[in-house]
Amino acid sequence: MSSPAFNLDSLCQQFGVPGASLAIWSQNKLEETASGVVNLNTTVPATPDTLFQIGSITKLYVAAMCLQLVEEGKLTLDDPVRRWLPDFRLADEDVAARLTLRHLLTHQSGMEGDFFLDVGRGEDRIEKFVAMLGELPQVHPLGAMFSYCNTGFVIAGRLIEVADGRRWDKAIRNRMAKPLDTPAFSTLPEQAIRHLTAIGHLGAPGSLVVTPLAYLAQSNAPAGSMSMACARDVVTFARMLMGDGIAPNGTRLLSPESVAAMQEINVTCPQRMNIDAIGLATFLWDWDGDGQPETFGHDGSTIGQAAWLRYHPASGTAMALLTNGGNGKGMAQVLLDDIFSARTGVTPTRPPEPTPHYSFDAARYIGRYCNVMESIKVTAEDSGLVATITPAPASAVIAGERRVTLAPVNDELFVGVTPGYSERATYHFLPNDAGTEIGYLHSGVRAHKRVE
Repeated sequence: MSSPAFNLDSLCQQFGVPGASLAIWSQNKLEETASGVVNLNTTVPATPDTLFQIGSITKLYVAAMCLQLVEEGKLTLDDPVRRWLPDFRLADEDVAARLTLRHLLTHQSGMEGDFFLDVGRGEDRIEKFVAMLGELPQVHPLGAMFSYCNTGFVIAGRLIEVADGRRWDKAIRNRMAKPLDTPAFSTLPEQAIRHLTAIGHLGAPGSLVVTPLAYLAQSNAPAGSMSMACARDVVTFARMLMGDGIAPNGTRLLSPESVAAMQEINVTCPQRMNIDAIGLATFLWDWDGDGQPETFGHDGSTIGQAAWLRYHPASGTAMALLTNGGNGKGMAQVLLDDIFSARTGVTPTRPPEPTPHYSFDAARYIGRYCNVMESIKVTAEDSGLVATITPAPASAVIAGERRVTLAPVNDELFVGVTPGYSERATYHFLPNDAGTEIGYLHSGVRAHKRVE
């Protein structure tokens, strides 16, 4: 192992990140480094052994476990989930009856995706959570589009429990952590306490504070609320995928066909979004522009922590960056550009630039767009369109209200920079279900339904 040729200390200072850990697998060699502190109050230094919350990178583990169970004949991708969960309910009975595991793993269920309900810490917490979804409404019709859905992955986690016969924490430890030989990978605080562990920080760079809540609800664990790992553990998982399902220690976790299935296009994202397409849980990127994705991975965020995984099988390159606050997204973009441009021959695409002097009818876009996580009010001001994003009470601890000025790229796509960040985010105004007018605002990889 060696340290990569990056000054992570300088990047942490530049982007106001309290602590970070970086691992790179390239040219059959592991490079890793860490910088900063695990906690601004204690000032304990971060090391490559530090556990950070990996958030929704957990969803790749969920997809892999589901495919293991498909290979074993215990699950299928395209049968209704009621085959295994006969009492499954949603507000829309037709959706509940037709929903499949593929819908869940590709974020096409249409159900409210950020339903974070704390039902306690018992081993039956995921079962209890799924049993309480009977009134959960739809944001869009089943299969109509991609909209990021944490709720769906909790349901997938429950399917794993039923098919595997073990509760979530034991299932992921025995199906993933142990075979990968990543014993530090943890899904419970009592597991993580054996290791140096990072805490999240909230606020803008320069005024960060330690989060008052260490974790999201444990009932959302399969969506990524609890998983903790060091960066090399995440890279080890990526190496298994780049190895056609064989872990670095020689253990086969998946068939080559299952790995390929994770990386096949199931749904195409809105054009020029920060993700090109979705496989089975996997984010897909076509950075070389040939029409086929060649780079894969996932992002993750929890309360004050954020993580990035990218892997490029053709060159055997993988990168995991774990952070605990500040503008980690800006840091990640710099590292992605440097690492993948130099080592793979492909350069990550950047968010689109606004089109100068582009003329648009502001009245078409004005309105309020909502999902269970937040409300986005779009207004017209002298500067153009402005999106005022107001979190729901349950989400307010993660981010407060913010105003983002939107600049047009074309009639569908606008971009804006969120205060405290450096990278442009995309805002897609998409047609309603009838195709007659704007019905959705797609931002933050989520659909927000127009309500006024």
